[in-house]
Amino acid sequence: MKKKGMPENGELVICRITKIHPNSAFAELTEYGKTGMIHVSEVARRWVRNIREFLKENQYVVCRVMRIEGDHIYLSVKRVAKEQANSKLNEFKREKKAEKMFELAGKDLGKSLEESYEEIGYKLQDSFGSLIKVFEVALNNPELLKSKGIPKNWADALINIAKKSYVEKEYEVKAKLKLVCYEPDGIKVIKKVLMKARENNLEVKYISTPTYMLVGKGKNHKELEARIEKTAEEIVKCIRQNNGEGSFDMVE
Repeated sequence: MKKKGMPENGELVICRITKIHPNSAFAELTEYGKTGMIHVSEVARRWVRNIREFLKENQYVVCRVMRIEGDHIYLSVKRVAKEQANSKLNEFKREKKAEKMFELAGKDLGKSLEESYEEIGYKLQDSFGSLIKVFEVALNNPELLKSKGIPKNWADALINIAKKSYVEKEYEVKAKLKLVCYEPDGIKVIKKVLMKARENNLEVKYISTPTYMLVGKGKNHKELEARIEKTAEEIVKCIRQNNGEGSFDMVE
């Protein structure tokens, strides 16, 4: 994720530690491409004997911009709460993924990442706030891109990449059933009982007597698992009511 200009006082920024001295550390502000300094007194809320106990070269940390004097940016690690740091890092990871998608859209148009940013990237950030928001709009409300003045070739490229990248994951959940019925027409009873699975949009696979596999597919894993378990319980209960025995185990 790239940003133009300089950060603001008080802003939280993602930094990569580049050099460590006994009383300070230098860090690259990855979003701005600038260098800042962290004084040893701004590393931790307790006394720091050895700065290297807290910071390592190439480590990513979230810093707060304390002040800016000309080209010099003064940073603090200790003035960032843990919750703020975690939130900023998660946001950064999402935005890096979006930037990769943006780079792919640019490649489709024969543009490098730098060229893409100069041509449309910074404008997209100003209009939508972030690249991840751009791709959410491209997927769910593509007409909004064009209404914001995004050129058709870029709008089409962004929509195409969004559709390819946001294919919803489909989960498969299974439960192994063991069913036995002691009635003379026990097989018919078992087949009838297993109809409950089909009523709940689940598939039944015969493994070998007395084992069957209950299979469900869907995009909500938690809901799917609950449906499989409830159906398996109903099948076992029903087979027991018809002079039989049953049990089930969820399959990892």
